[in-house]
Amino acid sequence: MNRESGARRIFFYNWPIYVGTWLGALTLGALATRFPVSWAWVGEAAAFAAVAWSLASLAVSHYIYDRSELVAGGWVAPMLPGAVQTWIAIHAGLDGEIDWATAMPGTCAARLDIYDAGQMNAGSIRRARRRTPAGQAATPASLSAFPIASAACDAVVVAFTAHEIRDLGARERFFGEVARVLRPGGRMLLVEHVRDFFNFAAFGPGFLHFLARGEWLRLAGVARLAVAAERRVTPWVVALALEKRR
Repeated sequence: MNRESGARRIFFYNWPIYVGTWLGALTLGALATRFPVSWAWVGEAAAFAAVAWSLASLAVSHYIYDRSELVAGGWVAPMLPGAVQTWIAIHAGLDGEIDWATAMPGTCAARLDIYDAGQMNAGSIRRARRRTPAGQAATPASLSAFPIASAACDAVVVAFTAHEIRDLGARERFFGEVARVLRPGGRMLLVEHVRDFFNFAAFGPGFLHFLARGEWLRLAGVARLAVAAERRVTPWVVALALEKRR
């Protein structure tokens, strides 16, 4: 797939944060020269840390989305049930991070765009949708009522989307819908950054936008999905294969 550089996309999706960080660091660095000597280093260190974190996040984004094994998807098949005949892809308008058409066996039964402006209210996702055209045609759908029959597919793939559902109840309803459309023994393949040390080191306070691994496991439990496989696709990205109990 042809795609814009990962670092470039992340910058433009979040440009107010980056520009604000750099201007704030510049201002803080300038003000630090007026602090007493014993405190000046604190302001300078804070300014340096802010800039360093912002640049680290772009470097890590470049590696994840342009240099790592994530996009090609060779890691996907071992996380799926034995025979996948039909699968669906769910996203919020951005479907180019992983080449599902190449990575997934079987037939894609549907691609659903579950973007909900009320539930997904971060400015970054609005800018991303305006800036990035969808790679494949997708059907707009409610995140809590998919236009898919119950037990209709062997796999549901959801990458870098579920964390945008900020309301806890809405996330639970979303996981319930995923479980509904899966056949017994089918799997949800969930791909996300998580709120952990690796993402804190790369994204600084921005890692709070992600959810903790424990929250994903809790949601799986509510939907009666069990962890069948798990792996790190780079240190910053976790993939969970969540299986519907028979």
